[in-house]
Amino acid sequence: MAYQVKLPVFEGPLDLLLHLIRGNQIDIYDIPIARITDEYFQVLTLLHELDLEVAGEFLVMAATLVYIKSRMLVPVEPSADGEAVEEDPRTPLVDMLLEYERFRAAAETLAVREDGQRLFFFRSTPLDIPPGGGTLEVSLLDLLAAFRDVLRRVDDQGALTLVPRLVTTAERMVAILDQVTLQGSVTFEALFAPAADRSLVIATFLALLELLRQGAVRVRQRVAFGEIVIVGAAA
Repeated sequence: MAYQVKLPVFEGPLDLLLHLIRGNQIDIYDIPIARITDEYFQVLTLLHELDLEVAGEFLVMAATLVYIKSRMLVPVEPSADGEAVEEDPRTPLVDMLLEYERFRAAAETLAVREDGQRLFFFRSTPLDIPPGGGTLEVSLLDLLAAFRDVLRRVDDQGALTLVPRLVTTAERMVAILDQVTLQGSVTFEALFAPAADRSLVIATFLALLELLRQGAVRVRQRVAFGEIVIVGAAA
């Protein structure tokens, strides 16, 4: 692809882990390490395929997950009285996730208060009402999860004998803007035609990321982990 997008993807690997845990409705105190490790590496592989930059700390977390996974495969040596005494190797990770979640919740609370403060009218200060209307802003983690589902659907279609015309990311940006302008809003799934091949799907996703970076469109959800909708920047 001649067009590439470089973005700071996540605030940190703990964001990604929490997203995977909450999205799969997993008990944070009983994390299935093998499953979470596999999904974590799937996301890193997807980021690599999209040519998005990943900070070194994400690779450190990947190594940590592999280490914990290997520790859990090793039988625990029983003590003299026949009871296993080794600490659960997941405990330090769970403690980090819980502490990070507390700090993130506090930050979100402060952000909500800041938004609420903007609704108060002060002398010589214009009233600034944030847009949204009961919708949620969508994170890049949500977009990646939805994009991974689209790629799985494409891969399940099998190989095609036809060689499609290469489509640039710039062309897909124009197409997305046309859809949003004409229809007012477009669902994430509607961006990807059922017969689209992998290269077209990737070009479309990169086009959406670039439009988001430029502020030309916005993405929203009615509920967490719900359907993703693309709207114009002014909506």
